[in-house]
Amino acid sequence: MRQSAGVKFAGHARLERQGYLNDMRKTPGMHFRSFDPAGAAGVLSTLVVAFGGANHALSAAAPEGPAAIQAGPFAITPTTGVEFKHRDNIYLQQNNATDSWIYLARPGLSALLQDRNNTYQLSYKGEAGWYQVSRHNDDNDYFDNTVSGDVHLEFSDRWIAEGVASWASLHEDRGTGLSEGLIGEVLPKPIRYDQGDIGGSLQLGSHKDIGWLLLKAGYMDRQYQNFEELTRGRDRDETAVSATFFHPVAPNTDVLAEYAFKRIHYPNPFEDIPQLDSDENTLSLGAQWEITPNLTSTAKLSYVDKDFKESGREDWDGLGWGLDLLMQPREQDTILVTSARQPEETTLQGDFIKREVLTATWTHQWSDRVYSELGSLLGQDNYAQSFDDREDDILSVSLKVGYEFRRWANVYTGYTYDRKNSNVENLSYRDYVFNIGVELSL
Repeated sequence: MRQSAGVKFAGHARLERQGYLNDMRKTPGMHFRSFDPAGAAGVLSTLVVAFGGANHALSAAAPEGPAAIQAGPFAITPTTGVEFKHRDNIYLQQNNATDSWIYLARPGLSALLQDRNNTYQLSYKGEAGWYQVSRHNDDNDYFDNTVSGDVHLEFSDRWIAEGVASWASLHEDRGTGLSEGLIGEVLPKPIRYDQGDIGGSLQLGSHKDIGWLLLKAGYMDRQYQNFEELTRGRDRDETAVSATFFHPVAPNTDVLAEYAFKRIHYPNPFEDIPQLDSDENTLSLGAQWEITPNLTSTAKLSYVDKDFKESGREDWDGLGWGLDLLMQPREQDTILVTSARQPEETTLQGDFIKREVLTATWTHQWSDRVYSELGSLLGQDNYAQSFDDREDDILSVSLKVGYEFRRWANVYTGYTYDRKNSNVENLSYRDYVFNIGVELSL
Protein backbone atom coordinates (compact mmCIF):
# COMPACT_ATOMS: atom_id res chain seq x y z
CA MET A 1 0.00 0.00 0.00
CA ARG A 2 1.23 3.46 -0.82
CA GLN A 3 2.82 5.38 2.01
CA SER A 4 0.48 8.36 1.58
CA ALA A 5 -2.65 6.31 2.17
CA GLY A 6 -3.64 4.02 4.99
CA VAL A 7 -0.98 5.51 7.28
CA LYS A 8 -1.49 5.47 11.03
CA PHE A 9 -0.42 8.82 12.45
CA ALA A 10 1.54 7.61 15.45
CA GLY A 11 2.94 10.09 17.95
CA HIS A 12 2.22 13.71 18.83
CA ALA A 13 1.72 16.20 15.98
CA ARG A 14 5.06 17.91 15.20
CA LEU A 15 4.65 19.70 11.91
CA GLU A 16 6.73 22.61 13.18
CA ARG A 17 9.61 20.24 13.91
CA GLN A 18 10.46 20.21 10.22
CA GLY A 19 10.38 24.02 10.23
CA TYR A 20 12.76 25.81 7.92
CA LEU A 21 14.14 22.55 6.54
CA ASN A 22 10.90 22.09 4.63
CA ASP A 23 10.68 25.79 3.76
CA MET A 24 14.15 25.70 2.20
CA ARG A 25 13.00 23.09 -0.31
CA LYS A 26 10.42 25.50 -1.67
CA THR A 27 11.29 28.02 -4.32
CA PRO A 28 11.03 31.46 -2.71
CA GLY A 29 8.56 33.67 -4.52
CA MET A 30 7.37 30.74 -6.60
CA HIS A 31 4.50 31.11 -9.00
CA PHE A 32 1.34 29.19 -8.37
CA ARG A 33 2.13 27.30 -11.55
CA SER A 34 4.90 25.57 -9.57
CA PHE A 35 2.26 23.77 -7.47
CA ASP A 36 1.25 20.46 -9.03
CA PRO A 37 -1.90 19.05 -7.45
CA ALA A 38 -1.54 15.90 -9.50
CA GLY A 39 1.76 15.29 -7.75
CA ALA A 40 0.54 16.18 -4.29
CA ALA A 41 1.22 12.67 -2.99
CA GLY A 42 4.85 13.68 -2.48
CA VAL A 43 3.81 16.70 -0.41
CA LEU A 44 1.29 14.59 1.43
CA SER A 45 3.87 11.95 2.28
CA THR A 46 6.22 14.65 3.60
CA LEU A 47 3.50 16.03 5.87
CA VAL A 48 2.56 12.55 7.07
CA VAL A 49 6.17 12.04 8.11
CA ALA A 50 6.31 15.48 9.71
CA PHE A 51 3.12 14.92 11.71
CA GLY A 52 4.25 11.50 12.91
CA GLY A 53 6.86 12.30 15.52
CA ALA A 54 8.19 8.76 15.47
CA ASN A 55 8.97 8.88 11.75
CA HIS A 56 11.55 11.39 10.58
CA ALA A 57 11.81 12.64 7.01
CA LEU A 58 15.29 11.13 6.67
CA SER A 59 14.26 7.64 7.72
CA ALA A 60 14.80 4.80 5.29
CA ALA A 61 12.05 4.04 2.80
CA ALA A 62 9.09 1.99 3.94
CA PRO A 63 9.15 -1.73 2.98
CA GLU A 64 6.50 -1.02 0.34
CA GLY A 65 8.63 1.69 -1.25
CA PRO A 66 11.84 1.63 -3.32
CA ALA A 67 14.41 -0.99 -2.32
CA ALA A 68 17.92 0.06 -1.39
CA ILE A 69 21.32 -1.35 -2.23
CA GLN A 70 23.54 -1.89 0.81
CA ALA A 71 27.02 -0.48 0.14
CA GLY A 72 28.85 -0.83 3.41
CA PRO A 73 27.10 1.44 5.91
CA PHE A 74 25.15 3.25 3.18
CA ALA A 75 21.71 2.45 1.77
CA ILE A 76 21.77 3.51 -1.91
CA THR A 77 18.35 4.03 -3.52
CA PRO A 78 18.20 4.73 -7.27
CA THR A 79 14.91 5.78 -8.87
CA THR A 80 13.79 6.92 -12.27
CA GLY A 81 10.63 8.15 -13.93
CA VAL A 82 9.40 8.63 -17.46
CA GLU A 83 6.40 10.77 -18.37
CA PHE A 84 4.57 11.82 -21.53
CA LYS A 85 2.69 15.08 -21.15
CA HIS A 86 0.48 17.09 -23.48
CA ARG A 87 -0.10 20.77 -22.75
CA ASP A 88 -2.54 22.98 -24.64
CA ASN A 89 -0.75 26.25 -23.85
CA ILE A 90 2.99 25.85 -23.35
CA TYR A 91 3.64 29.63 -23.44
CA LEU A 92 0.67 30.42 -21.16
CA GLN A 93 -0.70 32.99 -23.58
CA GLN A 94 -4.09 34.65 -23.41
CA ASN A 95 -4.59 34.23 -27.17
CA ASN A 96 -3.12 32.04 -29.91
CA ALA A 97 -2.15 29.19 -27.60
CA THR A 98 0.50 26.69 -28.74
CA ASP A 99 0.14 23.03 -27.74
CA SER A 100 2.84 20.38 -27.57
CA TRP A 101 3.74 16.95 -26.33
CA ILE A 102 6.50 17.00 -23.71
CA TYR A 103 8.70 14.01 -22.90
CA LEU A 104 10.17 13.92 -19.39
CA ALA A 105 12.83 11.83 -17.66
CA ARG A 106 13.42 12.04 -13.91
CA PRO A 107 16.53 10.27 -12.57
CA GLY A 108 17.15 10.19 -8.85
CA LEU A 109 19.66 8.76 -6.38
CA SER A 110 19.97 8.92 -2.61
CA ALA A 111 22.50 7.58 -0.11
CA LEU A 112 21.37 7.17 3.50
CA LEU A 113 23.59 6.51 6.50
CA GLN A 114 21.92 5.80 9.86
CA ASP A 115 23.65 5.69 13.23
CA ARG A 116 21.05 4.87 15.88
CA ASN A 117 18.69 7.87 15.80
CA ASN A 118 21.09 10.00 13.75
CA THR A 119 20.74 10.04 9.96
CA TYR A 120 22.77 11.50 7.12
CA GLN A 121 21.56 11.64 3.52
CA LEU A 122 22.85 12.79 0.16
CA SER A 123 20.38 13.07 -2.72
CA TYR A 124 20.30 13.90 -6.40
CA LYS A 125 17.18 14.67 -8.45
CA GLY A 126 17.08 15.54 -12.11
CA GLU A 127 14.43 16.35 -14.69
CA ALA A 128 15.01 16.54 -18.43
CA GLY A 129 12.23 17.81 -20.71
CA TRP A 130 11.99 17.63 -24.51
CA TYR A 131 9.26 19.50 -26.41
CA GLN A 132 7.83 18.12 -29.62
CA VAL A 133 6.70 21.55 -30.83
CA SER A 134 8.70 24.74 -30.86
CA ARG A 135 8.13 27.88 -32.90
CA HIS A 136 10.18 30.93 -33.90
CA ASN A 137 13.23 28.63 -33.69
CA ASP A 138 12.71 28.36 -29.95
CA ASP A 139 14.56 25.88 -27.78
CA ASN A 140 12.15 24.84 -25.04
CA ASP A 141 14.12 21.80 -23.85
CA TYR A 142 15.69 21.87 -20.39
CA PHE A 143 17.64 19.78 -17.89
CA ASP A 144 17.21 20.65 -14.20
CA ASN A 145 19.47 19.26 -11.48
CA THR A 146 19.32 19.39 -7.68
CA VAL A 147 21.90 18.05 -5.23
CA SER A 148 21.17 18.15 -1.50
CA GLY A 149 22.43 16.89 1.82
CA ASP A 150 20.45 16.40 5.03
CA VAL A 151 21.46 15.59 8.58
CA HIS A 152 19.36 14.75 11.63
CA LEU A 153 21.07 14.51 15.05
CA GLU A 154 19.36 13.46 18.28
CA PHE A 155 21.67 14.21 21.19
CA SER A 156 18.76 13.36 23.49
CA ASP A 157 14.96 13.55 23.33
CA ARG A 158 15.33 17.23 24.37
CA TRP A 159 18.19 18.22 22.06
CA ILE A 160 17.56 17.64 18.36
CA ALA A 161 19.42 19.34 15.51
CA GLU A 162 18.71 19.24 11.77
CA GLY A 163 20.42 20.73 8.78
CA VAL A 164 20.15 20.84 5.00
CA ALA A 165 22.23 22.23 2.17
CA SER A 166 21.35 22.13 -1.50
CA TRP A 167 22.35 23.48 -4.89
CA ALA A 168 20.07 23.49 -7.89
CA SER A 169 20.22 24.48 -11.56
CA LEU A 170 16.62 25.14 -12.57
CA HIS A 171 14.43 26.83 -15.18
CA GLU A 172 11.22 28.86 -15.19
CA ASP A 173 8.41 27.54 -17.35
CA ARG A 174 7.43 29.92 -20.14
CA GLY A 175 4.78 32.36 -19.02
CA THR A 176 5.79 32.16 -15.35
CA GLY A 177 8.17 34.16 -13.19
CA LEU A 178 10.15 36.73 -15.19
CA SER A 179 8.69 35.57 -18.52
CA GLU A 180 5.03 36.30 -17.85
CA GLY A 181 2.70 37.35 -20.62
CA LEU A 182 4.08 38.20 -24.03
CA ILE A 183 7.68 38.02 -22.76
CA GLY A 184 7.41 34.24 -22.54
CA GLU A 185 6.56 34.06 -26.22
CA VAL A 186 9.31 36.43 -27.35
CA LEU A 187 12.24 34.84 -25.49
CA PRO A 188 13.96 32.09 -27.54
CA LYS A 189 14.39 29.72 -24.57
CA PRO A 190 13.44 29.36 -20.89
CA ILE A 191 15.00 31.57 -18.23
CA ARG A 192 17.49 29.64 -16.12
CA TYR A 193 18.83 30.26 -12.62
CA ASP A 194 21.09 28.66 -10.02
CA GLN A 195 19.95 28.53 -6.42
CA GLY A 196 21.82 27.55 -3.27
CA ASP A 197 20.17 26.93 0.09
CA ILE A 198 21.47 26.19 3.54
CA GLY A 199 19.43 25.94 6.72
CA GLY A 200 19.12 24.31 10.08
CA SER A 201 17.07 23.99 13.23
CA LEU A 202 17.67 23.25 16.89
CA GLN A 203 15.00 21.90 19.21
CA LEU A 204 15.48 22.54 22.94
CA GLY A 205 13.15 20.62 25.23
CA SER A 206 10.18 18.44 24.35
CA HIS A 207 6.40 18.29 24.73
CA LYS A 208 6.98 16.53 28.06
CA ASP A 209 8.39 19.75 29.53
CA ILE A 210 6.59 22.93 30.55
CA GLY A 211 7.61 24.25 27.15
CA TRP A 212 10.12 23.78 24.35
CA LEU A 213 11.93 26.06 21.94
CA LEU A 214 12.58 25.65 18.23
CA LEU A 215 15.29 27.82 16.65
CA LYS A 216 15.66 27.99 12.86
CA ALA A 217 17.96 29.76 10.42
CA GLY A 218 18.43 29.66 6.67
CA TYR A 219 20.08 31.38 3.74
CA MET A 220 19.10 31.34 0.06
CA ASP A 221 20.99 32.75 -2.92
CA ARG A 222 19.48 32.88 -6.43
CA GLN A 223 21.37 33.99 -9.54
CA TYR A 224 19.87 34.08 -13.01
CA GLN A 225 22.04 32.65 -15.78
CA ASN A 226 20.71 34.12 -19.05
CA PHE A 227 18.97 37.19 -20.52
CA GLU A 228 21.01 39.43 -18.23
CA GLU A 229 19.32 42.68 -19.30
CA LEU A 230 16.01 41.31 -18.05
CA THR A 231 17.08 39.15 -15.13
CA ARG A 232 20.13 40.68 -13.42
CA GLY A 233 18.02 43.03 -11.31
CA ARG A 234 16.13 40.02 -9.90
CA ASP A 235 19.15 38.18 -8.50
CA ARG A 236 18.60 38.04 -4.77
CA ASP A 237 19.58 36.46 -1.49
CA GLU A 238 17.49 35.93 1.62
CA THR A 239 18.52 35.43 5.23
CA ALA A 240 15.89 34.11 7.65
CA VAL A 241 15.88 33.34 11.37
CA SER A 242 13.05 32.46 13.72
CA ALA A 243 12.29 31.30 17.25
CA THR A 244 9.14 29.43 18.24
CA PHE A 245 8.09 28.60 21.80
CA PHE A 246 5.61 25.79 22.38
CA HIS A 247 3.66 25.37 25.61
CA PRO A 248 1.52 22.26 26.21
CA VAL A 249 -1.99 23.02 27.43
CA ALA A 250 -3.37 19.49 27.02
CA PRO A 251 -1.87 16.05 26.41
CA ASN A 252 -2.05 16.49 22.65
CA THR A 253 -2.28 20.27 22.26
CA ASP A 254 0.39 23.00 22.26
CA VAL A 255 -0.02 26.74 21.95
CA LEU A 256 2.82 28.55 20.23
CA ALA A 257 4.36 32.00 19.96
CA GLU A 258 6.77 32.77 17.15
CA TYR A 259 9.01 35.57 15.95
CA ALA A 260 10.54 35.43 12.47
CA PHE A 261 12.88 37.82 10.67
CA LYS A 262 13.81 37.80 6.98
CA ARG A 263 16.23 40.10 5.17
CA ILE A 264 15.86 40.22 1.38
CA HIS A 265 18.69 41.71 -0.69
CA TYR A 266 18.96 42.40 -4.44
CA PRO A 267 22.68 42.87 -5.24
CA ASN A 268 22.29 44.08 -8.86
CA PRO A 269 19.42 46.59 -8.91
CA PHE A 270 18.33 48.27 -12.11
CA GLU A 271 19.39 51.91 -12.43
CA ASP A 272 16.78 54.63 -11.82
CA ILE A 273 14.41 52.08 -10.23
CA PRO A 274 13.96 52.02 -6.43
CA GLN A 275 15.62 48.96 -4.92
CA LEU A 276 13.48 46.07 -3.68
CA ASP A 277 15.63 45.36 -0.61
CA SER A 278 13.44 44.86 2.45
CA ASP A 279 13.17 43.43 5.95
CA GLU A 280 10.21 41.36 7.12
CA ASN A 281 9.28 40.94 10.78
CA THR A 282 6.54 38.47 11.67
CA LEU A 283 4.89 37.82 15.04
CA SER A 284 2.63 34.75 15.22
CA LEU A 285 0.34 33.10 17.74
CA GLY A 286 -1.20 29.72 17.16
CA ALA A 287 -1.63 26.13 18.21
CA GLN A 288 -0.94 22.60 17.07
CA TRP A 289 -3.09 19.73 18.16
CA GLU A 290 -3.94 16.10 17.66
CA ILE A 291 -7.67 15.65 18.22
CA THR A 292 -7.35 11.97 17.34
CA PRO A 293 -4.40 9.98 15.96
CA ASN A 294 -5.97 10.54 12.52
CA LEU A 295 -6.72 14.27 12.81
CA THR A 296 -3.85 16.69 13.33
CA SER A 297 -3.47 20.37 12.61
CA THR A 298 -1.30 23.45 12.99
CA ALA A 299 -2.77 26.96 12.75
CA LYS A 300 -1.12 30.38 13.11
CA LEU A 301 -2.33 33.96 12.94
CA SER A 302 0.39 36.50 12.24
CA TYR A 303 1.18 40.18 12.15
CA VAL A 304 3.59 40.92 9.28
CA ASP A 305 5.62 44.11 8.84
CA LYS A 306 7.55 44.61 5.58
CA ASP A 307 9.95 47.57 5.49
CA PHE A 308 11.71 48.62 2.28
CA LYS A 309 15.14 50.18 2.36
CA GLU A 310 14.27 52.93 -0.13
CA SER A 311 11.54 55.52 0.32
CA GLY A 312 10.44 54.95 -3.28
CA ARG A 313 8.82 51.70 -2.13
CA GLU A 314 5.86 51.73 0.22
CA ASP A 315 6.11 49.78 3.49
CA TRP A 316 3.31 47.41 4.43
CA ASP A 317 1.97 45.78 7.54
CA GLY A 318 -1.01 43.50 7.91
CA LEU A 319 -2.38 40.13 8.95
CA GLY A 320 -1.16 36.77 7.73
CA TRP A 321 -2.03 33.19 8.56
CA GLY A 322 -1.04 29.59 8.03
CA LEU A 323 -3.07 26.37 8.32
CA ASP A 324 -2.13 22.71 7.81
CA LEU A 325 -4.90 20.18 8.43
CA LEU A 326 -4.24 16.47 7.92
CA MET A 327 -7.11 14.01 8.25
CA GLN A 328 -7.60 10.29 7.77
CA PRO A 329 -11.33 9.68 8.22
CA ARG A 330 -10.90 6.11 6.97
CA GLU A 331 -7.85 3.92 6.55
CA GLN A 332 -7.99 4.24 2.76
CA ASP A 333 -8.60 8.02 2.69
CA THR A 334 -6.18 10.84 3.45
CA ILE A 335 -7.15 14.52 3.18
CA LEU A 336 -4.74 17.44 3.37
CA VAL A 337 -5.94 21.06 3.54
CA THR A 338 -3.57 24.02 3.63
CA SER A 339 -4.11 27.75 3.61
CA ALA A 340 -1.77 30.73 3.86
CA ARG A 341 -1.65 34.50 3.54
CA GLN A 342 1.80 36.03 3.32
CA PRO A 343 3.93 38.48 1.30
CA GLU A 344 5.99 37.10 -1.59
CA GLU A 345 8.64 38.71 -3.78
CA THR A 346 7.31 40.16 -7.00
CA THR A 347 8.33 39.19 -10.50
CA LEU A 348 7.89 42.12 -12.89
CA GLN A 349 5.37 44.50 -11.31
CA GLY A 350 4.72 46.22 -8.01
CA ASP A 351 6.68 46.25 -4.77
CA PHE A 352 5.68 42.74 -3.65
CA ILE A 353 2.83 40.24 -3.89
CA LYS A 354 0.12 39.83 -1.25
CA ARG A 355 -0.63 36.15 -1.70
CA GLU A 356 -3.59 34.15 -0.42
CA VAL A 357 -3.89 30.46 -1.24
CA LEU A 358 -6.07 27.50 -0.29
CA THR A 359 -5.24 23.93 -1.35
CA ALA A 360 -6.92 20.59 -0.77
CA THR A 361 -5.83 17.08 -1.71
CA TRP A 362 -7.78 13.86 -1.27
CA THR A 363 -5.99 10.55 -1.74
CA HIS A 364 -8.06 7.35 -1.88
CA GLN A 365 -6.71 3.81 -1.93
CA TRP A 366 -9.21 1.75 -3.96
CA SER A 367 -7.20 -1.44 -3.43
CA ASP A 368 -3.69 -2.50 -2.56
CA ARG A 369 -2.62 -1.50 -6.08
CA VAL A 370 -5.02 1.20 -7.31
CA TYR A 371 -5.19 4.73 -5.93
CA SER A 372 -6.49 8.15 -6.95
CA GLU A 373 -5.56 11.73 -6.02
CA LEU A 374 -7.91 14.68 -6.42
CA GLY A 375 -6.29 18.07 -5.93
CA SER A 376 -7.37 21.69 -6.08
CA LEU A 377 -5.82 25.11 -5.57
CA LEU A 378 -7.55 28.47 -5.23
CA GLY A 379 -5.43 31.57 -4.91
CA GLN A 380 -5.22 35.31 -5.34
CA ASP A 381 -2.20 37.54 -5.98
CA ASN A 382 -2.38 41.28 -5.37
CA TYR A 383 0.63 43.23 -6.67
CA ALA A 384 1.16 46.03 -4.15
CA GLN A 385 1.77 49.47 -5.67
CA SER A 386 1.68 48.17 -9.24
CA PHE A 387 0.88 50.91 -11.75
CA ASP A 388 -2.18 48.99 -13.02
CA ASP A 389 -3.36 47.68 -9.62
CA ARG A 390 -2.72 44.16 -10.85
CA GLU A 391 -4.77 41.35 -9.32
CA ASP A 392 -4.65 37.69 -10.41
CA ASP A 393 -7.13 34.95 -9.53
CA ILE A 394 -5.70 31.44 -9.86
CA LEU A 395 -7.51 28.10 -10.07
CA SER A 396 -6.04 24.63 -10.52
CA VAL A 397 -7.91 21.31 -10.44
CA SER A 398 -6.40 17.91 -11.10
CA LEU A 399 -7.11 14.19 -11.00
CA LYS A 400 -4.48 11.46 -10.92
CA VAL A 401 -5.07 7.69 -11.02
CA GLY A 402 -2.26 5.24 -10.37
CA TYR A 403 -1.72 1.50 -10.54
CA GLU A 404 1.13 -0.13 -8.63
CA PHE A 405 1.91 -2.90 -11.08
CA ARG A 406 4.74 -4.08 -8.85
CA ARG A 407 6.43 -2.74 -5.74
CA TRP A 408 9.08 -1.26 -8.03
CA ALA A 409 6.76 0.01 -10.77
CA ASN A 410 3.99 2.60 -10.45
CA VAL A 411 2.00 3.53 -13.57
CA TYR A 412 -0.19 6.64 -13.49
CA THR A 413 -2.20 9.01 -15.62
CA GLY A 414 -3.65 12.40 -14.83
CA TYR A 415 -5.41 15.51 -16.05
CA THR A 416 -4.96 19.10 -14.82
CA TYR A 417 -6.85 22.30 -15.55
CA ASP A 418 -5.03 25.57 -14.81
CA ARG A 419 -6.59 29.00 -15.10
CA LYS A 420 -5.42 32.52 -14.29
CA ASN A 421 -7.70 35.54 -14.60
CA SER A 422 -5.85 38.85 -14.42
CA ASN A 423 -7.12 42.39 -14.71
CA VAL A 424 -4.00 43.16 -16.77
CA GLU A 425 -4.12 42.51 -20.51
CA ASN A 426 -2.24 39.50 -21.89
CA LEU A 427 -1.66 37.89 -18.47
CA SER A 428 -4.77 35.67 -18.29
CA TYR A 429 -4.57 32.11 -19.61
CA ARG A 430 -6.04 28.61 -19.55
CA ASP A 431 -4.00 25.43 -19.79
CA TYR A 432 -5.14 21.81 -20.05
CA VAL A 433 -2.56 19.17 -19.21
CA PHE A 434 -2.79 15.42 -19.81
CA ASN A 435 -0.01 13.13 -18.63
CA ILE A 436 0.85 9.46 -18.40
CA GLY A 437 3.96 8.08 -16.78
CA VAL A 438 5.76 5.38 -14.87
CA GLU A 439 7.93 5.52 -11.74
CA LEU A 440 10.58 2.80 -11.43
CA SER A 441 12.87 1.69 -8.62
CA LEU A 442 14.64 -1.44 -7.46
